[in-house]
Amino acid sequence: MIKNSRSKMVVMYGSSAAGILLGFLISVLHTKLLGAEKFGDFKFIETVIRFIGSLVSVGFFISLTRLLAINEDKIKERKYVGLFTIVFLIISFIGIILILFFSFVEPYFFGHGLSTIFRKYFFVVSAIIGQLALNEILKGMHKINYLVIFNVLPGTFYVIILYILSLYFTIGVETILFLYYFIIFLAVIIAIINLKPKFNFDKKMYHTLLVENKHNGRPIYFGSLAGVATTHIAGFSISYYLNNTEVGFYMLALTVCSPILIVPSVLGTIYFKEFVHLKSIPRKVLAFSFLFTFVALIIFYVLIEPVVVYVYGDAFLPVSVMSKYLIFGFILHGLGDLFNRFLGAKGKGKLLRNAAFFVGVVNIIGYTVLISLFDINGAILTKILASCLYMSVMIYYYFNFDKN
Repeated sequence: MIKNSRSKMVVMYGSSAAGILLGFLISVLHTKLLGAEKFGDFKFIETVIRFIGSLVSVGFFISLTRLLAINEDKIKERKYVGLFTIVFLIISFIGIILILFFSFVEPYFFGHGLSTIFRKYFFVVSAIIGQLALNEILKGMHKINYLVIFNVLPGTFYVIILYILSLYFTIGVETILFLYYFIIFLAVIIAIINLKPKFNFDKKMYHTLLVENKHNGRPIYFGSLAGVATTHIAGFSISYYLNNTEVGFYMLALTVCSPILIVPSVLGTIYFKEFVHLKSIPRKVLAFSFLFTFVALIIFYVLIEPVVVYVYGDAFLPVSVMSKYLIFGFILHGLGDLFNRFLGAKGKGKLLRNAAFFVGVVNIIGYTVLISLFDINGAILTKILASCLYMSVMIYYYFNFDKN
């Protein structure tokens, strides 16, 4: 089983490298076509919609991921996919209602004149929810090839189409918002159809999902709400206290730093199903994760400033300065994620929830108080402090679990 995982690891690392390249190309196109101010508006819109998307799942996708990971029946697997489809449609509808509500209150709190865009492109929340949810359940089904295609192909089509359109038309925020997320939404629908969902699931499966969600999914959800959703507060606070241009710089810096997560993230995804049966994380997996993360950090520091200036231009130089500090937060968070995946596979949702609550408290205080006191430096400090706490708690829970 471990040997089989090695080949899939190669595939996942290859696709992750392709995903990084795509993300890089997409960010370059967006900054070149929009400029600093409009790019900031786009990132603010994304932040709001992703925040709402993270609010509405209530842990069901996490629960389905674990149920699929421990399932060995192919017919039952398709029924779980059918159940996932129904849940996805209901949650998307709730997300759309919240987006429309936000569009009416946005002028009173932010006043960026973006309320009409939120109303016109409400479907974006469904695309984001579907993308995040499918990444989860494909991991649980151990369909690595599907996961690779789903993460790489839509972005490839988007880059090609956007580049061609930019040769003949002026591209604005609305064009990018519609084209990018329409392609993702289409990919979500195609992926669900290819998984061949069966909708004749019985009440017992629904009950199993509710029980799993009560004991594992919902605790992780509340933890995610505290640990992950609260990170989106940064976009709201920076926009409120500063401006959307700074939102764009900060969000682009997060994008630039995110490739450092590739090593622990891919390992956690590949071994998720195996973690269900393993007593501890293999030492080679831990050594590989720490070593290559350290190598990636050195490469990052050598290249970050010249790459940002060359690719994005002098106007985006603040991104490289932010990235040099934010990268440490990403390293700590990425290493913590490996232990998170192991504990998640063991059904230790309450532990993950508790860890995320600690992180959430730091995020809420930091992204409100520290930003109001120290501007963008407050956001950077918050990310580092929260990630340090997250990794520390994950390691503590892991060794405590391993000992017991």
